[in-house]
Amino acid sequence: MKRPSSLTLVNLGLFLLLGAGIVHDSRAQSWGDFLKNAASDAARQAVGNNVRQAVTGAVDGAARGLAQPAAPVAQAPVQAAAPAGCPRRKGTPLPIGERPDGFEPAALWPEDTGCPVYSVSDLKFDKARAAKTAFREASKVPCSDCEGGYAFDAWGGRSLVKSGDYSREFPKLLVALEQGKSLGWKGERYDVRISATGAHPIGEMPCRQFHYTLHEKARLVAEYDGMYCEYTRPYIANPSWNEVV
Repeated sequence: MKRPSSLTLVNLGLFLLLGAGIVHDSRAQSWGDFLKNAASDAARQAVGNNVRQAVTGAVDGAARGLAQPAAPVAQAPVQAAAPAGCPRRKGTPLPIGERPDGFEPAALWPEDTGCPVYSVSDLKFDKARAAKTAFREASKVPCSDCEGGYAFDAWGGRSLVKSGDYSREFPKLLVALEQGKSLGWKGERYDVRISATGAHPIGEMPCRQFHYTLHEKARLVAEYDGMYCEYTRPYIANPSWNEVV
């Protein structure tokens, strides 16, 4: 139930006293002044209370607003601008970093182009790939029933895969080799040997390094260092081992 205000109680008391006829004429003026002053004081007090309540409420509300941290405003991710001379690409660059001291052979570390790398196909191994091409050309042998009239003994690894997809099964044979172990085959003219030399990642990508040799009997004809890395190729959900060099 709502309590009556001070002004209402004063007015009610005045009404009762006047109605009962107990106010004498000689003191009516002073008593009336007293009641008038009491009513005014009550009104001022009521107004003052209302003002204090309003001010207090405003201050409390402001304090609560300061105490509560503002909700963070969502911002769109900002993509760093490509260095001068580098193509603009979408996505996140691969975390390659610097070549670790223990990484061997050094030629299998990606060459620095000064541009961010977004996929394995962007990695540059110009020197290592040139050595691989020279190795293949050195293994060339005449062939009467093949296109161009020649074949490459360096491609004889298919003889090691007895069943299944060669592109999937041959990398499995290589990465299963322990360091220092090797496998190989005898071609039409040359013997090919692939030895596991280490397992050093490039950034966060697992990689295994191999040394390839080409012999004609006891003579070393050519050699190069190659590498397989495990990563996800486009349109393939699971990572797999793939030849990089």
